[in-house]
Amino acid sequence: MIPGPRMIARSVLPALMLTATAAQAQTEAETARFDQLVARFQTATIVGVPSIADCTLSGGTESLCFKITTVAAPSDHITGPFCPRTISDTAEQGGTWFVDGKVRDVDGAFIANLAEIYGDDAWQMYDPETGEIYRRGEEIGCIVAGDPHNETGQPDNICVDCELGYIGTTVTQTYFIPLTPVAATDISGRIGPDSGIGLAFNGVKFDAPAPMDLILGGHTLGPFDDCTGHINPHTGYHYHGVTDGCGVRIPADVDGHAEMIGVAMDGFDIYARLGADGAEPDDLDACRGHDVDGLGYHYHVSAAAENQVIGCFTGQTGCSTGDPDAICDASARRGPPRP
Repeated sequence: MIPGPRMIARSVLPALMLTATAAQAQTEAETARFDQLVARFQTATIVGVPSIADCTLSGGTESLCFKITTVAAPSDHITGPFCPRTISDTAEQGGTWFVDGKVRDVDGAFIANLAEIYGDDAWQMYDPETGEIYRRGEEIGCIVAGDPHNETGQPDNICVDCELGYIGTTVTQTYFIPLTPVAATDISGRIGPDSGIGLAFNGVKFDAPAPMDLILGGHTLGPFDDCTGHINPHTGYHYHGVTDGCGVRIPADVDGHAEMIGVAMDGFDIYARLGADGAEPDDLDACRGHDVDGLGYHYHVSAAAENQVIGCFTGQTGCSTGDPDAICDASARRGPPRP
């Protein structure tokens, strides 16, 4: 059973949040940042209480991190649907997908027209006699979602449908996010698969770009829901984009500025794409960040269909892991990306 959201009493935090080593090195600024992050994540579904923990960042810097374990499911909206069942199903009965820089509804007509959409006659994801879509759901769907190259003998032309209830266990993720951002020596590359991009205030991971070539190469689809999130058994529910109406949003301290929606793995805050005037800031750097009086340096997300929440990290990153007892050493490389 997934536990409900729990409020954290600020009076009990000092006794719980510090390891002996972290307590010795902690500064007033880090304490204030910790309290700030605790308040922002108060509606997320968490396990235990947040803490301050020692961590080694991606560039090798030893630092202090905000450590939080969340249930990998949104606290503010339901998940799904993902795969439609027949080629007659409407957009309300299916999810979404990224095609040519646009978010497309995965309804029955989308499935029926895959060969035309991708210019490849090998796409045939439904029974032409019954209109039933070839779909893998329940436990097998989650196995396929977690590893498209699994040994279950999966055929081509399937729609992968993994629901939280099919996984059979509560998936959690533990995040180590630096309390004080540390400049990265190289910010030229794209976001890698190591620990994702950051954490939304509803407890959901902003993940690295979905490996579209891997998924489409097997003539499969792993649709997102209307919040551009989907599920695998390793990460649970996670976002590959940011959609209006999804996630917890906190007003900025600067009038007219976009709302804050989460924090990146390098410790900088993440804001929505557009300000109150409906425009994107015109001074964003390659990582989609800028410095604003009263807010400091922070990121703005890309359009959802870009499959890239932000462009790169300005700072050294912390860790995310499925092991709540792990020690964070982000300087060690991790495995390939999950869908």
